[in-house]
Amino acid sequence: MENNEVEEIGIAYHTPSNPHSFNAPIYGGIVRLVFATEPGRSGERDAVVQCSNLFTTHEIHGASLGEDPPYPMGNIERLQTWKSWNVPDGAMPHIEELSQYWKAQGSKAEEQGPVRSLTEAMVRYDFNPIERHEVLCCKSEEKRYARFIETVQFKALIVQQMQLKSKGQFPN
Repeated sequence: MENNEVEEIGIAYHTPSNPHSFNAPIYGGIVRLVFATEPGRSGERDAVVQCSNLFTTHEIHGASLGEDPPYPMGNIERLQTWKSWNVPDGAMPHIEELSQYWKAQGSKAEEQGPVRSLTEAMVRYDFNPIERHEVLCCKSEEKRYARFIETVQFKALIVQQMQLKSKGQFPN
């Protein structure tokens, strides 16, 4: 990627902490390289990438030792509609509560105004990779929105509890 021989790559979401991430269809992000460090002693590097699209694939073919290319491959299908997924109306009270909390904490992201899409909301309100996967892999819009609302509602409940915290005790 550094020599511009490849403009973007796909990184599949696989993690032992979420066994469902190994089930087909497998989800992932199409990314572009932003920055890479100089190679370390054994050739390893740290890289910063920016996600530009989402994809699914039904199987990933791992590379054998010494095989070219030396990385896993698979046929992907780009998700075309994800950028237009709106925040469901049922999530708005919870989003507003999170927004008010983060404004009070001095969040710069809240200065940009309200979130415009489901994926923007997941990024802004710190959905972890498992939570994002659970929303993205829903087969219908109805299920996707329900899962999103459930997660954002839980995050809003945590914020409510944090605001009630007094004298170092966390009410539950």
